[in-house]
Amino acid sequence: MHPSATVRPVENGRDLSRFVALPFQLYGNDPVWVPPLVSAEKAQFIPSKNPAFEFCRCMLFLAEADGRVLGRIAAIVSDRYNEQWGRKCGRFGWFECVKDPSVASMLLDSAENWLLSQGMTEASGPLGFTDNDPTGMVVEGFEELPTIAASYNPPYYNDFLLERGYSKEVDYVEFLITVPSELPDRLKRTVAVLRKRSGVRVFSEKSRSVLAKRWGRQVFEVLNEAYADLYGTTILSEHQIDYYIASYLSRVDPEFIKLAADGDRLVGFIIAMPNISRAFQKARGRLLPFGFIHILREMKRSKVLDFYLAGIRRDYQNTGVDVLMSYEMGVSALARGMKYAESNHELEDNAKIQSMWKLYDRRLHRRARVYNRKLVSG
Repeated sequence: MHPSATVRPVENGRDLSRFVALPFQLYGNDPVWVPPLVSAEKAQFIPSKNPAFEFCRCMLFLAEADGRVLGRIAAIVSDRYNEQWGRKCGRFGWFECVKDPSVASMLLDSAENWLLSQGMTEASGPLGFTDNDPTGMVVEGFEELPTIAASYNPPYYNDFLLERGYSKEVDYVEFLITVPSELPDRLKRTVAVLRKRSGVRVFSEKSRSVLAKRWGRQVFEVLNEAYADLYGTTILSEHQIDYYIASYLSRVDPEFIKLAADGDRLVGFIIAMPNISRAFQKARGRLLPFGFIHILREMKRSKVLDFYLAGIRRDYQNTGVDVLMSYEMGVSALARGMKYAESNHELEDNAKIQSMWKLYDRRLHRRARVYNRKLVSG
């Protein structure tokens, strides 16, 4: 117990540094914790660097005792999300805490009270500013190494939320897929038929700059359309699209981005990259002096392929475009010697995206949960 613990808002750069540093103190050398890059972690909380602040409000809190940080939490209101979904639902995220229910309760009190002050009637989390931020609390697969995009937490965090009256809102599942020594004959036959009757071509751009400049905006237009009705999503703004193109598309391995086009119109895409979780562990949150070397090495020698995003325009869904793209991704995975693929998180009831793995050996190896609770003032 920490009877002297108090909670206060993050007020300056020093506080933000302590907020970002807490997981490094809590998890240390935990073999299944993947540290984020400190610079990127800080940047997402700075309005001038994160375009999500155009439609989000945020308050960060630290729990402290005797000069030591014991916990942290972010309280967020996404006005765009609430307008799009007709809710008054605030969010909490980036929750970390020592194993002390009283400290956890103080943190949640602070976040919920701030959300109430912003006019919210319910709270969901863990969630970030958008669905591209860390989402959900791990409830299964605590011993499994996550990808760099996945969440991580000890089991007792769930106890904190359940004791407070939170209950499941949605679950995300993650599959580990075994890459076969060769692609299934059934898949090859299906692809041959689809190629004959489809006007859609599937390809990878060899140049990152061409990928970003020619196809970047269309990728996120497809994403906005394909994800519009999925839980937790908000339509990306022009500034966000520019931000993601600059941050991601200009840096990835183009071989693992499969584009599906009908003429000059992009109708679908899959974005994947070699797993670099072990490299992030070695980097310990920093690219310099040696972190970037670990990452570059792992990009070349990793035998696990992480899937990050996939989308198909509505008028091309159920036409086999997903099969054509997954086949071409399989060809690239085999050529690179991949042994496994990580689905990353998918809504447990998203049958369309999970159908991509139906022809492969797979196991559900991690599950993350978003919780919800009605807020009561006074």
